[in-house]
Amino acid sequence: MTAAVTAGLLALLSACTPINSAATVGNTTISIDKVQKTVDEMLSERTKVTTTGMTLDTGEVLNRNQVTFFVISELLYQLGTSHKIKVTEQEVTDEIKKITTQVGGSAKLPAALVNAGIAPQNIREYFRTYLMSAKISNALLSSGVASAEVSTAVQKLVADEADKLKVSINPRYGTWDSANATIVAGKLAAGSVKK
Repeated sequence: MTAAVTAGLLALLSACTPINSAATVGNTTISIDKVQKTVDEMLSERTKVTTTGMTLDTGEVLNRNQVTFFVISELLYQLGTSHKIKVTEQEVTDEIKKITTQVGGSAKLPAALVNAGIAPQNIREYFRTYLMSAKISNALLSSGVASAEVSTAVQKLVADEADKLKVSINPRYGTWDSANATIVAGKLAAGSVKK
């Protein structure tokens, strides 16, 4: 590959997504550093608990799924904002307490988080996202959407929000699949991220 072609490719990639960005959602940037710190913490937490019987993501799948989480989290937040749906800090705290009780107490929470693929540093964001999704689902139910169709309706809302805001993914993590509102493996993803 010539230097000119390489420079052109790098310019094209950086035009889509900032060089230190894992993804952008509208004006919001999700940094590579944020994703890497999440992955590093998840891998570290796995060494502290018994993972026998757990099916855990690794390599590019782990990295891609964390970027997907941050993108979906931002899209749901923006959806909530535009539809005046809020999740309070108290609601997040109450949900974490409820889940902690369900898994058998704080001593068992670390293993539950590992099994669920949640980094401790992201626990509040995870449950804020979960609660926002639940509130949007309930709003759809109240508007007359059949319960069997709610999941599909939420996915469509997220996909539409992504189209409106414009989602850009760093090619090392994959490409944005707007129809399914997720990130899929791309040609540059394999072997390009830390395991």
